[in-house]
Amino acid sequence: MSKRIAIIGSGAIGGYMGAHLVRAGEDLTFVDAWPEHVEKMRSDGLLVKGMSAEEDFSTPVRALHISDVQSLNREAPIDIAFIAVKSYDTDWATQLILPYLAGDGVVVSMQNGINEDAIAAIAGWGRTLGCCVGMHGGEMTQAGVVQRTTPVNTSGKPDLLIGETHGRITPRAQEIAALLQSAAPSDTTSNLWGVRWSKLIINAMRNGVSAVTGMSGKERDNDDAVRWLTIRLGSQAIRVGQAMGLSLEPISFDLDQLVAAGEGDIAARDAISRRMIETMAVRSDTQRPSMGQDIRKERRTETDAINGLVARRGVEVGVDASLHAKLNEIVKMVERGQATPSPALVAGL
Repeated sequence: MSKRIAIIGSGAIGGYMGAHLVRAGEDLTFVDAWPEHVEKMRSDGLLVKGMSAEEDFSTPVRALHISDVQSLNREAPIDIAFIAVKSYDTDWATQLILPYLAGDGVVVSMQNGINEDAIAAIAGWGRTLGCCVGMHGGEMTQAGVVQRTTPVNTSGKPDLLIGETHGRITPRAQEIAALLQSAAPSDTTSNLWGVRWSKLIINAMRNGVSAVTGMSGKERDNDDAVRWLTIRLGSQAIRVGQAMGLSLEPISFDLDQLVAAGEGDIAARDAISRRMIETMAVRSDTQRPSMGQDIRKERRTETDAINGLVARRGVEVGVDASLHAKLNEIVKMVERGQATPSPALVAGL
Protein backbone atom coordinates (compact mmCIF):
# COMPACT_ATOMS: atom_id res chain seq x y z
CA MET A 1 0.00 0.00 0.00
CA SER A 2 1.45 3.36 -1.02
CA LYS A 3 2.18 5.97 1.61
CA ARG A 4 0.38 9.27 1.84
CA ILE A 5 2.98 12.04 1.71
CA ALA A 6 2.85 15.77 2.40
CA ILE A 7 5.58 18.28 1.72
CA ILE A 8 5.30 21.51 3.69
CA GLY A 9 7.19 24.06 1.62
CA SER A 10 7.43 23.47 -2.12
CA GLY A 11 10.39 25.62 -3.11
CA ALA A 12 13.85 24.77 -4.39
CA ILE A 13 14.17 21.56 -2.36
CA GLY A 14 10.63 20.52 -1.49
CA GLY A 15 9.32 21.36 -4.95
CA TYR A 16 12.13 19.58 -6.76
CA MET A 17 12.02 16.40 -4.67
CA GLY A 18 8.24 16.33 -4.52
CA ALA A 19 7.78 16.74 -8.26
CA HIS A 20 9.97 13.70 -8.87
CA LEU A 21 7.95 11.69 -6.34
CA VAL A 22 4.70 12.68 -8.05
CA ARG A 23 6.12 11.72 -11.43
CA ALA A 24 7.02 8.33 -9.93
CA GLY A 25 3.36 7.83 -8.97
CA GLU A 26 3.46 8.64 -5.26
CA ASP A 27 0.41 10.02 -3.42
CA LEU A 28 1.72 13.47 -2.53
CA THR A 29 0.24 16.78 -1.44
CA PHE A 30 2.16 20.05 -1.52
CA VAL A 31 1.45 22.71 1.08
CA ASP A 32 2.85 26.20 0.59
CA ALA A 33 2.50 29.70 2.04
CA TRP A 34 2.94 31.60 -1.27
CA PRO A 35 -0.56 31.98 -2.77
CA GLU A 36 0.61 32.63 -6.34
CA HIS A 37 2.79 29.53 -6.27
CA VAL A 38 -0.08 27.34 -5.08
CA GLU A 39 -2.44 28.71 -7.74
CA LYS A 40 0.16 28.24 -10.49
CA MET A 41 0.74 24.64 -9.44
CA ARG A 42 -2.99 24.03 -9.41
CA SER A 43 -3.54 25.47 -12.87
CA ASP A 44 -0.37 24.43 -14.71
CA GLY A 45 1.40 21.86 -12.54
CA LEU A 46 4.98 22.17 -11.33
CA LEU A 47 7.74 22.78 -13.88
CA VAL A 48 11.19 21.42 -12.96
CA LYS A 49 14.14 22.69 -14.96
CA GLY A 50 17.65 21.31 -14.89
CA MET A 51 21.01 22.31 -16.30
CA SER A 52 20.12 20.62 -19.58
CA ALA A 53 16.87 20.42 -21.52
CA GLU A 54 16.80 16.63 -21.04
CA GLU A 55 16.21 17.16 -17.32
CA ASP A 56 13.19 19.43 -17.76
CA PHE A 57 9.69 18.15 -17.07
CA SER A 58 6.29 19.37 -15.91
CA THR A 59 3.88 17.35 -13.78
CA PRO A 60 0.36 17.97 -12.47
CA VAL A 61 0.40 18.19 -8.66
CA ARG A 62 -2.02 18.60 -5.79
CA ALA A 63 -1.28 21.85 -3.95
CA LEU A 64 -2.91 23.36 -0.88
CA HIS A 65 -2.76 26.82 0.61
CA ILE A 66 -1.92 26.68 4.31
CA SER A 67 -5.53 27.76 4.95
CA ASP A 68 -6.72 24.63 3.09
CA VAL A 69 -4.81 22.11 5.22
CA GLN A 70 -7.80 21.59 7.50
CA SER A 71 -9.52 19.83 4.59
CA LEU A 72 -7.13 16.91 5.20
CA ASN A 73 -9.31 16.07 8.20
CA ARG A 74 -11.75 14.35 5.82
CA GLU A 75 -9.05 12.22 4.19
CA ALA A 76 -6.86 9.28 5.10
CA PRO A 77 -4.06 10.44 7.42
CA ILE A 78 -0.59 11.44 6.28
CA ASP A 79 2.13 8.83 6.72
CA ILE A 80 5.20 10.97 5.96
CA ALA A 81 5.37 14.75 6.28
CA PHE A 82 8.51 16.38 4.89
CA ILE A 83 9.25 19.81 6.36
CA ALA A 84 10.98 21.84 3.63
CA VAL A 85 10.41 25.41 4.84
CA LYS A 86 13.01 27.88 6.08
CA SER A 87 14.45 27.02 9.49
CA TYR A 88 12.64 29.90 11.19
CA ASP A 89 9.30 28.50 9.95
CA THR A 90 9.87 25.01 11.37
CA ASP A 91 7.61 25.34 14.41
CA TRP A 92 4.44 26.48 12.65
CA ALA A 93 4.96 24.07 9.74
CA THR A 94 5.22 21.14 12.15
CA GLN A 95 2.20 22.29 14.15
CA LEU A 96 0.24 22.73 10.93
CA ILE A 97 0.58 19.13 9.71
CA LEU A 98 0.74 17.30 13.05
CA PRO A 99 -3.05 16.85 13.55
CA TYR A 100 -3.30 15.05 10.20
CA LEU A 101 -0.55 12.48 10.75
CA ALA A 102 -1.30 8.77 11.04
CA GLY A 103 -0.71 7.17 14.43
CA ASP A 104 2.64 5.89 13.19
CA GLY A 105 3.22 8.86 10.90
CA VAL A 106 6.56 10.66 10.92
CA VAL A 107 7.89 14.17 10.34
CA VAL A 108 11.12 14.47 8.34
CA SER A 109 13.22 17.62 8.24
CA MET A 110 14.39 18.28 4.66
CA GLN A 111 15.96 21.64 5.48
CA ASN A 112 19.13 23.62 5.87
CA GLY A 113 20.21 24.06 9.46
CA ILE A 114 19.62 21.57 12.26
CA ASN A 115 15.91 21.60 13.11
CA GLU A 116 15.17 18.07 14.29
CA ASP A 117 15.14 19.22 17.92
CA ALA A 118 12.51 21.88 17.14
CA ILE A 119 10.36 19.33 15.31
CA ALA A 120 10.75 16.80 18.13
CA ALA A 121 9.66 19.39 20.71
CA ILE A 122 6.31 19.47 18.89
CA ALA A 123 5.86 16.04 17.32
CA GLY A 124 7.98 13.97 19.72
CA TRP A 125 11.41 12.39 19.27
CA GLY A 126 9.83 9.08 18.29
CA ARG A 127 8.19 10.66 15.23
CA THR A 128 11.14 12.79 14.06
CA LEU A 129 13.71 11.95 11.39
CA GLY A 130 16.16 14.01 9.37
CA CYS A 131 16.93 14.10 5.67
CA CYS A 132 20.26 15.78 4.95
CA VAL A 133 20.47 17.18 1.41
CA GLY A 134 24.02 17.04 0.06
CA MET A 135 25.32 19.17 -2.79
CA HIS A 136 22.02 19.69 -4.62
CA GLY A 137 21.53 23.33 -5.59
CA GLY A 138 18.36 24.94 -6.83
CA GLU A 139 16.11 27.96 -6.88
CA MET A 140 12.42 28.68 -7.27
CA THR A 141 12.71 31.21 -10.08
CA GLN A 142 9.00 32.06 -10.28
CA ALA A 143 5.65 30.70 -9.16
CA GLY A 144 5.31 27.13 -10.38
CA VAL A 145 8.93 26.79 -11.55
CA VAL A 146 11.88 25.14 -9.78
CA GLN A 147 15.35 25.38 -11.33
CA ARG A 148 18.21 23.00 -10.54
CA THR A 149 21.56 24.84 -10.61
CA THR A 150 24.02 22.00 -9.98
CA PRO A 151 24.69 18.92 -12.10
CA VAL A 152 22.80 15.69 -11.54
CA ASN A 153 24.80 13.46 -9.20
CA THR A 154 26.66 10.71 -11.05
CA SER A 155 29.26 10.05 -8.35
CA GLY A 156 27.55 6.99 -6.91
CA LYS A 157 27.33 8.71 -3.51
CA PRO A 158 23.90 9.63 -2.11
CA ASP A 159 22.48 13.15 -2.38
CA LEU A 160 20.01 12.45 0.43
CA LEU A 161 20.83 10.81 3.77
CA ILE A 162 17.92 9.77 5.98
CA GLY A 163 18.61 9.27 9.66
CA GLU A 164 16.95 8.60 12.97
CA THR A 165 17.83 10.98 15.78
CA HIS A 166 18.92 8.00 17.94
CA GLY A 167 21.31 6.77 15.24
CA ARG A 168 19.92 3.29 14.61
CA ILE A 169 19.04 2.15 11.09
CA THR A 170 15.32 1.34 11.16
CA PRO A 171 12.87 -0.10 8.63
CA ARG A 172 11.07 3.24 8.40
CA ALA A 173 14.30 5.12 7.62
CA GLN A 174 15.09 2.53 4.95
CA GLU A 175 11.58 2.87 3.54
CA ILE A 176 11.92 6.65 3.26
CA ALA A 177 15.35 6.33 1.62
CA ALA A 178 13.91 3.87 -0.91
CA LEU A 179 10.98 6.20 -1.56
CA LEU A 180 13.27 9.15 -2.27
CA GLN A 181 15.38 7.22 -4.80
CA SER A 182 13.04 8.47 -7.54
CA ALA A 183 14.05 12.04 -6.64
CA ALA A 184 17.78 11.66 -5.96
CA PRO A 185 20.32 9.01 -4.91
CA SER A 186 19.37 8.24 -1.29
CA ASP A 187 20.55 6.14 1.62
CA THR A 188 20.26 5.87 5.40
CA THR A 189 22.81 7.14 7.91
CA SER A 190 23.55 6.15 11.48
CA ASN A 191 25.27 9.51 11.96
CA LEU A 192 22.50 12.08 11.45
CA TRP A 193 24.01 14.72 13.75
CA GLY A 194 27.44 14.34 12.18
CA VAL A 195 26.22 14.66 8.60
CA ARG A 196 23.94 17.54 9.60
CA TRP A 197 26.89 19.50 10.98
CA SER A 198 29.04 18.52 8.01
CA LYS A 199 26.47 20.04 5.64
CA LEU A 200 26.18 23.04 7.95
CA ILE A 201 29.91 23.63 7.45
CA ILE A 202 29.33 24.00 3.70
CA ASN A 203 26.38 26.34 4.18
CA ALA A 204 28.23 28.38 6.81
CA MET A 205 31.18 28.80 4.44
CA ARG A 206 29.18 29.97 1.47
CA ASN A 207 25.62 31.04 2.15
CA GLY A 208 26.14 34.18 4.19
CA VAL A 209 29.13 35.26 2.13
CA SER A 210 27.06 35.25 -1.07
CA ALA A 211 24.27 37.07 0.76
CA VAL A 212 26.42 40.00 1.88
CA THR A 213 28.68 40.27 -1.17
CA GLY A 214 25.93 39.85 -3.75
CA MET A 215 28.12 37.31 -5.53
CA SER A 216 27.00 34.18 -7.32
CA GLY A 217 28.62 30.91 -6.34
CA LYS A 218 31.11 31.15 -9.18
CA GLU A 219 31.98 34.79 -8.47
CA ARG A 220 32.49 34.06 -4.78
CA ASP A 221 34.78 31.07 -5.21
CA ASN A 222 36.76 32.73 -8.01
CA ASP A 223 37.66 35.78 -5.91
CA ASP A 224 40.90 35.18 -3.97
CA ALA A 225 40.07 37.36 -0.97
CA VAL A 226 36.49 36.18 -0.61
CA ARG A 227 37.48 32.55 -1.10
CA TRP A 228 40.02 32.95 1.73
CA LEU A 229 37.22 34.14 4.00
CA THR A 230 35.10 31.09 3.14
CA ILE A 231 38.03 28.79 3.90
CA ARG A 232 38.49 30.33 7.35
CA LEU A 233 34.75 30.10 8.02
CA GLY A 234 34.84 26.41 7.12
CA SER A 235 37.85 25.80 9.34
CA GLN A 236 36.18 27.40 12.37
CA ALA A 237 32.94 25.46 11.79
CA ILE A 238 34.85 22.17 11.68
CA ARG A 239 36.66 22.99 14.92
CA VAL A 240 33.34 23.71 16.63
CA GLY A 241 31.81 20.45 15.41
CA GLN A 242 34.82 18.49 16.58
CA ALA A 243 34.67 20.14 20.02
CA MET A 244 31.00 19.12 20.21
CA GLY A 245 32.12 15.52 19.82
CA LEU A 246 30.48 15.00 16.44
CA SER A 247 31.74 12.49 13.91
CA LEU A 248 32.05 14.72 10.86
CA GLU A 249 31.96 13.39 7.31
CA PRO A 250 33.49 15.00 4.22
CA ILE A 251 30.83 16.34 1.86
CA SER A 252 32.91 18.40 -0.53
CA PHE A 253 36.34 18.82 1.08
CA ASP A 254 38.90 16.89 3.09
CA LEU A 255 38.12 18.20 6.57
CA ASP A 256 41.65 18.00 7.99
CA GLN A 257 42.94 19.82 4.94
CA LEU A 258 40.25 22.50 5.25
CA VAL A 259 41.11 23.07 8.93
CA ALA A 260 44.81 23.33 8.11
CA ALA A 261 44.10 25.73 5.27
CA GLY A 262 42.06 28.01 7.49
CA GLU A 263 44.76 27.97 10.13
CA GLY A 264 47.51 29.09 7.78
CA ASP A 265 48.94 26.03 6.03
CA ILE A 266 49.83 27.38 2.57
CA ALA A 267 49.91 24.01 0.80
CA ALA A 268 46.54 23.05 2.28
CA ARG A 269 45.11 26.44 1.32
CA ASP A 270 46.28 25.98 -2.28
CA ALA A 271 44.77 22.48 -2.41
CA ILE A 272 41.42 23.63 -1.03
CA SER A 273 41.39 26.58 -3.42
CA ARG A 274 41.96 24.26 -6.37
CA ARG A 275 39.13 22.02 -5.17
CA MET A 276 36.77 24.99 -4.83
CA ILE A 277 37.60 26.21 -8.32
CA GLU A 278 37.04 22.71 -9.72
CA THR A 279 33.58 22.40 -8.17
CA MET A 280 32.75 25.98 -9.14
CA ALA A 281 33.24 25.18 -12.81
CA VAL A 282 30.35 22.69 -13.00
CA ARG A 283 27.72 24.99 -11.46
CA SER A 284 25.44 27.15 -13.55
CA ASP A 285 26.47 30.80 -13.92
CA THR A 286 23.34 31.87 -12.05
CA GLN A 287 23.78 29.49 -9.11
CA ARG A 288 23.79 31.17 -5.72
CA PRO A 289 23.03 29.65 -2.32
CA SER A 290 19.69 30.14 -0.66
CA MET A 291 20.65 33.11 1.53
CA GLY A 292 21.99 34.90 -1.53
CA GLN A 293 18.64 34.26 -3.21
CA ASP A 294 16.81 35.54 -0.14
CA ILE A 295 18.65 38.87 -0.13
CA ARG A 296 18.00 39.41 -3.84
CA LYS A 297 14.30 38.76 -3.21
CA GLU A 298 14.29 40.95 -0.06
CA ARG A 299 13.35 38.05 2.17
CA ARG A 300 14.48 37.04 5.61
CA THR A 301 17.48 34.67 5.62
CA GLU A 302 18.34 31.64 7.75
CA THR A 303 21.53 33.26 9.04
CA ASP A 304 20.67 32.63 12.70
CA ALA A 305 20.27 28.91 11.94
CA ILE A 306 23.54 28.73 10.01
CA ASN A 307 26.35 31.17 10.88
CA GLY A 308 24.51 32.21 14.04
CA LEU A 309 24.30 28.59 15.16
CA VAL A 310 28.04 28.01 14.60
CA ALA A 311 28.80 31.16 16.59
CA ARG A 312 26.55 30.13 19.49
CA ARG A 313 27.92 26.61 19.66
CA GLY A 314 31.46 27.99 19.49
CA VAL A 315 30.82 30.03 22.64
CA GLU A 316 29.34 26.98 24.36
CA VAL A 317 32.33 24.72 23.63
CA GLY A 318 35.02 27.39 23.95
CA VAL A 319 36.13 27.40 20.30
CA ASP A 320 36.74 30.57 18.33
CA ALA A 321 33.89 31.08 15.85
CA SER A 322 34.08 34.87 15.82
CA LEU A 323 34.06 35.07 12.03
CA HIS A 324 30.62 33.48 12.03
CA ALA A 325 29.33 35.91 14.65
CA LYS A 326 30.61 38.88 12.62
CA LEU A 327 29.19 37.55 9.34
CA ASN A 328 25.86 36.82 11.02
CA GLU A 329 25.56 40.46 12.07
CA ILE A 330 26.48 41.76 8.61
CA VAL A 331 23.83 39.53 7.01
CA LYS A 332 21.25 40.98 9.40
CA MET A 333 22.30 44.51 8.48
CA VAL A 334 21.77 43.71 4.80
CA GLU A 335 18.43 42.05 5.59
CA ARG A 336 17.26 45.22 7.36
CA GLY A 337 18.29 47.40 4.44
CA GLN A 338 21.04 49.07 6.48
CA ALA A 339 23.73 47.97 4.01
CA THR A 340 23.87 47.11 0.32
CA PRO A 341 25.43 43.78 -0.71
CA SER A 342 29.05 44.32 -1.72
CA PRO A 343 32.40 42.55 -1.35
CA ALA A 344 33.46 45.63 0.63
CA LEU A 345 31.26 44.45 3.53
CA VAL A 346 33.60 41.53 4.21
CA ALA A 347 36.87 43.22 3.32
CA GLY A 348 37.87 43.61 6.98
CA LEU A 349 37.01 40.12 8.13
